[in-house]
Amino acid sequence: MKKGNERGAVLVVGLLIVLVLTILSVAAMMSTGTELMIAANDRSAKEAFYLGEAGVEEGRARLQTTSPYPISDSSHTTNVNWTAFIGTETKAQGKGYQSSNSNHARYDRLNPPNLNYVVTINHKVTPTPPSYPPPTGSYQVLYWGDSNNDGKPEENTTTGSNIYVVTSEGYTSSGATKTVRTEVAKEPPITTPAALYTKATTSLLGSSTSVLGMDSCGTSDKTGVDCKSTVSTSGNPTVTGSPSAMIQNSPTDIDVQYLINQFKPSANYSHNWINTTQSGVHWGTPTLGATVTSPSSCSEHNVVYINTNNTQVKLAGGSSGCGILLVEGDLNLDGGFSWYGVILVSGTITFKGGGDKNVTGAIVSGGTASADVDSVIGGHASVVYCSTAVYDQTNNLPLVMLRWVEQFY
Repeated sequence: MKKGNERGAVLVVGLLIVLVLTILSVAAMMSTGTELMIAANDRSAKEAFYLGEAGVEEGRARLQTTSPYPISDSSHTTNVNWTAFIGTETKAQGKGYQSSNSNHARYDRLNPPNLNYVVTINHKVTPTPPSYPPPTGSYQVLYWGDSNNDGKPEENTTTGSNIYVVTSEGYTSSGATKTVRTEVAKEPPITTPAALYTKATTSLLGSSTSVLGMDSCGTSDKTGVDCKSTVSTSGNPTVTGSPSAMIQNSPTDIDVQYLINQFKPSANYSHNWINTTQSGVHWGTPTLGATVTSPSSCSEHNVVYINTNNTQVKLAGGSSGCGILLVEGDLNLDGGFSWYGVILVSGTITFKGGGDKNVTGAIVSGGTASADVDSVIGGHASVVYCSTAVYDQTNNLPLVMLRWVEQFY
């Protein structure tokens, strides 16, 4: 009897072990299935999110002036109800698109068919509406620009370019959706209060020196020399401008270092030149005007950044360029230097004799500027204000991303 009881106990224990293993196995299978479902849902959510981001980037790229497939609001810049849609007509209609609405415009996606998203683009307005487009009410379009002339752009209702609210919904075949909302704006023109703006004592020397603030490319005349300190002249240099040729002890206070920091991430040329002379360097070749005081022209748009480690760099030997020149430190221009665009210098800028030197656009300097022409060697120094040369440089840059958020409903 004892052996029979033992055999029965072993059988019961064995059955219990089999039962436990079965339960564990089923639980494991259920857990694995749940984990697979979670992983699949996560994958679909991420796919939809990345599709949403792709839509934002298409909208941002097509709002750029130089886009081969542009989205333009040129006739609607003050319209609070202007809306552009990117996507199929059905999806756009789901976001409010009406083909009969003159405020609406729809564009097909440029991406491959397997990238699914729908994008809406609106002007940012104030006060902030509960949704876009804003409902009927008193709203003002907001712009991104430098309304107080300190060199730093800000949201305002008077100056700059439109701020665009770009909302993109990515969707997958499994039904997952994600929405990304951004605010972007075109890079506003660099603040140039004069043909030559300086912050410290400025000397203009020589009868062949010219600083011309009258717009040689349009009707946006500027002051010739705008200086936060004092300006001295010797040898009858030519200075013109409107509303005045020269302003001393100017209240205008440009944050030059901020401007340099703003544009140096976009540099396609970067140099660490510490207390050196560079000759014959070319970042583009402007076509010079008929005379040294005539505006040059150039179709290239470069951003050149030079770090001198708080020393100086000298550009000589016929160096030239087109675009935006950024110099952290002091800049010495010599020997037939020419530039088309804007020159931003955190320290001092000096022109000396040794060949024709024509800057078409504007110069903004955080330190002293000295245009010194030695008639014995026949040198010339000329700064010719040109609104086109200033504005063209930022038109070609990607739109600035002001804000980004994943939108939840």
